[in-house]
Amino acid sequence: MNPSTLEKPPLQKPTAPQSSAAPPPRAIAPQVHPADEVRLIAWARAFIYVWAVAWFLLISADPDLWGHIHFGQSIVEQGAVHQTNPYSYTAEGYRWINHEWLMEVIFYGIYQVADSTGLILAKLLLSLHIIHLLSGLHFARTRNVTVYLALFLLAIPAMSAGFMTRPHLATFLFLTWMVVALHKFFDGNQRVLRWLPLLFLGWVNSHGGVVAGLGIFGLIVFIEVVRGWNSGERAPRLLAATFAACCLAVLVNPYGYRLWVFFYESLGQERIITEWLPVPLWSADFIQYKILAALFVLSWFLPTKKRIWEIVVLTVALVYGFKHQRHTVLAVILLLPYLSMQYGHTLAKLDVRTHYMRLSHHFHWAAQAVMLTFMIFFLINRGQQFADNHYKIWVEASIYPTYAADFMQANGLDGNVAVPFDWGEYWLWKFPDSKISIDGRFRTAYPQRIIDLNRAFAEGRPEGRKLLTEFPTDLVLTARHEAAHRTMEHQPGWVKIYQGPISKLFVRTSEPPHPAWQRFLAGDLIDPGRTPPYAFPG
Repeated sequence: MNPSTLEKPPLQKPTAPQSSAAPPPRAIAPQVHPADEVRLIAWARAFIYVWAVAWFLLISADPDLWGHIHFGQSIVEQGAVHQTNPYSYTAEGYRWINHEWLMEVIFYGIYQVADSTGLILAKLLLSLHIIHLLSGLHFARTRNVTVYLALFLLAIPAMSAGFMTRPHLATFLFLTWMVVALHKFFDGNQRVLRWLPLLFLGWVNSHGGVVAGLGIFGLIVFIEVVRGWNSGERAPRLLAATFAACCLAVLVNPYGYRLWVFFYESLGQERIITEWLPVPLWSADFIQYKILAALFVLSWFLPTKKRIWEIVVLTVALVYGFKHQRHTVLAVILLLPYLSMQYGHTLAKLDVRTHYMRLSHHFHWAAQAVMLTFMIFFLINRGQQFADNHYKIWVEASIYPTYAADFMQANGLDGNVAVPFDWGEYWLWKFPDSKISIDGRFRTAYPQRIIDLNRAFAEGRPEGRKLLTEFPTDLVLTARHEAAHRTMEHQPGWVKIYQGPISKLFVRTSEPPHPAWQRFLAGDLIDPGRTPPYAFPG
């Protein structure tokens, strides 16, 4: 038989000789040593925390900060919240629903101990705590450093504009606590729900944003109860019971059910305030928020599991964020846990850790030195701005009527003062013996007629003159960006006694004339001619 006609056996790959040596690095994915991973995550988190300090260390005074401290002091001294408005001559005796009373007491306490420096540091610690909680939630679900850095580098600037020293910081904090608790619950930890009624008890006494919190929680409960109606799951029933307990908790406040009647009547009405305006769509404003919203829409097409309640709640939150600028921060807090899980799992292979660990230790040290340099630069830059104002909140003379207030104090003037909306609480702090026409408490302390009347006056409309004829207005303070700044120059029965960089002060000459008019005619009014302090309270 011809050997060439025999069927040849199939070719086999030569077997590699057995060896105890490890396979070449390219044969398997590089492994990250646990200690190296912990170190890299720690560096990433430290960088994000410093990034947060750079963005959240805003030192400009909020228009209502003076009032919050003043009201907190009043609550402490009288041992109760005000039931009516004692600070305005246009709405004296009108009911006052102070839904921020607890935060105002806290603000007053911090201010008494550490001045406005303490308020800035307290705000900074609160914001870092929020970032810390959201960072912890990210790394509890995915170790992806790349996604973490990308999302938080976008989210922090998107949130920063809302982090003024105001009671709404409480809503940011309580919302974060609620979000973290709910995500832990859906990840299997059912015990965290026991804290939610206590959370809502604190929330309802700190800020009106509790309405958003209860609405978000209620929507989640509704979706989960409907989804698990026939499944017999225990989780939806537990959620519903907890929500019922939270609804009872929010009735424990100085006003009881009347607080919720006020919320119902007030929140549906129009608010002509900057933070309640919509986000402009076709501009670079709020660009980080818009990118995060685009990432949410893109996530719909990712091959990952999604919870129905997350899609519904986040869609609603984003719509409200675009509808009202003040809601963008709430939307970002809700977005971060969802986006970090979706993109962390989808882009698991696109992670800096495995590539970074291949590099030499010398490169690691160099990279860490660069990060440390940037972190030090951010801290020095913000610290220098803080130091320039002696570590106090900044009261800018280009925003607030500090020169006019100095003139009033130098001449010992007081009386009922018609003021621009944003200056009301600054003025009542500077002149506690005077009363004002309007301030930032808005519908919590003023009827709609008075709000509309002050707005008409500021806009120079004829009906606004009723503020001068129907109420005992003694002085008028005008802002250069309002029409009243010009119309008062020609107002019968009034004369200008002072003009500063951004304001004018007018006094009544018609019956009953203010005593300052005679002093003005006699040349007895003096202009201090000094620069008011920029440090809070100004």
